[in-house]
Amino acid sequence: MNYHPKKNWINDPNGLIYFNGQFHIYYQYNPLGNSWGNICWGHATTKDFISYKEEDIALKNDMDYDKDGCYSGNSIIIDDTLYVYYTSVKDNKQTQSVAYSKDGYKFIKYDKNPIIDTNYEARDPYVFKYNDELYMLIGTDKKVLLYKGKNPFEFNYISDLINTNEFIECPNLIKLGDKYLFKYSSMIDRKDHFEIGSFNGIKFIKEKEVELNLPRNFYASQLFNYNNKVLLIGWIFNDNYKTDKEYNGELTEPLIVDYNDNKIILKPFIK
Repeated sequence: MNYHPKKNWINDPNGLIYFNGQFHIYYQYNPLGNSWGNICWGHATTKDFISYKEEDIALKNDMDYDKDGCYSGNSIIIDDTLYVYYTSVKDNKQTQSVAYSKDGYKFIKYDKNPIIDTNYEARDPYVFKYNDELYMLIGTDKKVLLYKGKNPFEFNYISDLINTNEFIECPNLIKLGDKYLFKYSSMIDRKDHFEIGSFNGIKFIKEKEVELNLPRNFYASQLFNYNNKVLLIGWIFNDNYKTDKEYNGELTEPLIVDYNDNKIILKPFIK
């Protein structure tokens, strides 16, 4: 079943993860109304994606460096600790920050945040492991930045993962079979795009773009691993981002992303 909070605005899914016996679903959330603004990380938990529990806000925009918003990012488990990476916003300046938690509910923001400052518009960090080392993607104009981590708090730029002709939002890169799946959200057509290729630790080498049969108004999705499967959850936005309901927007139920016979196949996770 799709998820939405009881009331208020919801957009991008963030930090999707299975941790301590349940799924944690974080998301862009405005606790003050059902239009975009005052962005924090909302939080819900579920064990089956049929029944959900709406939890307290996970990340509030309560520090000077993120006073204007805690924008999108993802999460990773390292040594039984959950680390979440997000874009911190102050006076329209976007930087990247990290917080960590032992239970998935209460987070401590790193005392040396922000950990990355590109000095230009860049957002939506996506941290993953390759050859057992940490890497981070950051979306920006005409390229996706690739960083390598010394530890969960220190990342150094190593290359442009890809170059393109538009601003890239919510970039993801995940191993799928013997290939890599690169996903990004386009601000031009307001759609998510998926490409199959290879990754060598420096560049993503595209082999082909694939069309997926996704719901209408599906955007800013996130890929994550669970039980040797790759799952996909996206945001469904309302036309013109308006509604007469108390809540505005939904997150989809997960889909299993499979790769077989040189094709990507989407399967329902809930049976």
